[in-house]
Parts: sequence; C-alpha cells; structure tokens
Amino acid sequence: MFLHEMKMKWYDVQVAIGGAWRFFCKQQKAMAKRMASEHYTEDTRTEDTSVIFTCNGWIWHGGLADRLKGMIAVYDWCRRNGRQFKINFSEPFLLQDYLMPNEVEWRPQDVVFNEAFSAPKVCLMEPRTCNKNEIADHQDELFESWMDENLSDVSRQLHVYTNMERREVDFEIRFNELFCPVPRLQKLIDEHLANIGGKYISISFRFTTLLGDFTDCTGTPLSPEERTRLIERSLEAIKAISRQAPAHDRILVTADSETFLARAKDMKDVYVIPGKVGHIDYDHGDDVNMKTFLDFFLISKAEKVYLARSGKMYRSAFAKTAALVNDRPFEIFEF
Repeated sequence: MFLHEMKMKWYDVQVAIGGAWRFFCKQQKAMAKRMASEHYTEDTRTEDTSVIFTCNGWIWHGGLADRLKGMIAVYDWCRRNGRQFKINFSEPFLLQDYLMPNEVEWRPQDVVFNEAFSAPKVCLMEPRTCNKNEIADHQDELFESWMDENLSDVSRQLHVYTNMERREVDFEIRFNELFCPVPRLQKLIDEHLANIGGKYISISFRFTTLLGDFTDCTGTPLSPEERTRLIERSLEAIKAISRQAPAHDRILVTADSETFLARAKDMKDVYVIPGKVGHIDYDHGDDVNMKTFLDFFLISKAEKVYLARSGKMYRSAFAKTAALVNDRPFEIFEF
C-alpha cells in the first residue's frame, strides 16, 4: 500500500468514528499533564530511554487481565520498533514476586519521575470520555496510531499507563517471551496439575457482588432466594458444558465466590483450587495474589476454556486472557 493510500485509510477511520477518538485523546493528554504536575518533579537526567509500562497506582489500571493485555500490546510495539521495553508494576504488589523474566529482561534499573526527561503517556481501554462502541471496530488501528505518535521519542524515558489491547498481536508468543512463573508459583502449578491427573477443561464464573461474598465495583447483591437460584443454575451449567466439551477427565472450576466454589467442589470430576479469592483493586494479600496467578496459569493449560455467565454476571476477560497464553480455544457459555 502506498503512503498516500495509508493516510487516506487512516483518515477514513477517523471520519468513521467522528470526534469520539479525538476527544478521548484530548482527555488523555489532560490526564497525563495532571499526573505530571502531581507526581513528576525536576530531577537529574537519565540515560535510560526505555519505554516503561507502568502500574503504580496513580491512575485506575483495571484488573490483572486488563493490565497484561496492555503490557503485551506495548511490548509488541516496542519489539517491532526497536525500542527497549521495561515494566514498572509496583502497585498493589510487585509483579516480579509472581512473574519473572523469561527471554526478555523487563525489570527496570533506573526509573525517573521528572517532567523534563520522562513523560507519562496515558491511554485507557475503557475511557469514560468517549463511547467505546464507537471505536471498537477500529481499536487496533487507533491504538497503533496512538503508540506511533506517543512512543517514538527516543530522547527520553517514557512511562506508559494503559490497559488497551491490540487484538492482532500474537499474545501467546509475546507473553511467553516476557514471563514465566517464579519458582514458588511454578511449584504450586506442578502440584495442582499432578492432583488433576489428566486432561481437563476450565469453566470460570464471575459473579462479582451478586452472591454477596466478593468486593467489587460492579453490581449489588441478589436477594437470598435469587442467590440460591443462580447457584443452582450455575451448577447445572457445569454439567451442560461438560457434556458438550472436548474429551476430558476433570473440570477445573474457578470463580470469584467462595460460596459457589464450596458447592462446586463436591460435584463429580470437578477440581477447585483452594485459597482465598479477591480482586486486585480491593484485596491483594500474597495469598490472594498467589491464588489469582495460580488460577490464571491452570486455566491457560486446559483443553478448552469457558466463561459461564447469565443475567447480571460480569463478562470477565480473565479466562479469555489466560486462554491466550497457550493459545487454547475459548467460549462464552450463556445459560
């Protein structure tokens, strides 16, 4: 494609989405300026001109799946454009406590927070400043253009705050170039794989606050009668999925409700990973973090990955993102 044709194609995209994306970018620049004034001060210059994906709690970052998708998108851009990529994931925990570098050393040595020689670049997956539906069909082009415009400065260190994904990226390859579990997490993964003892499918449920036993930012608890009905229907969904799934010996069930997991673990051939469940933004002790990463990696090794949902249940990206790690088939089962 000739350069003028590429420019025309991008112009057509901009026209198609109206002013939504441009308004969004304007809001992002305002957010970055505000962050710089609050957290970035004048300091000595650094010779490190890396692009640093940043999760430090200064803005809303989203859940673990959102953060990982943003990381992979930025890393892929850096790899294609010859930029050094680092990760500064320090809130609400240190990422290197659970994931370690595999083929790429992504741990930064020199992170500076000054207005002159590092710059926060902010782009969020679900901006409240524009209608996401207006940009969904052009998401990859828009984010690619945003990175081209904002990450090409090689004169200074760049801090990227984003949870926006690029769907065309080979997530499996990029994730495994960056990460492998730390030894204590790998030990638990191996132990649970041995306990499962064969081929398994994975079924995930995301109730958020519906069953009244999980802290999240969405929804309100159901009445006791409605909770009972939802639990019973969810248990039936496990049976229905098992009947249509690829050949398997066991069923790994993960959920954000300990109430539901207590019922599910008594079902035939169901395997539930013990431990405390919690959301990264609300409950992030080491036990919760380990359970989250353990769920993630065991889901990634299933023969097929399902997200089961009904009614007000949340359309979580956690299971789908885990499936991408080892390129496993994924399906949403509505019941």
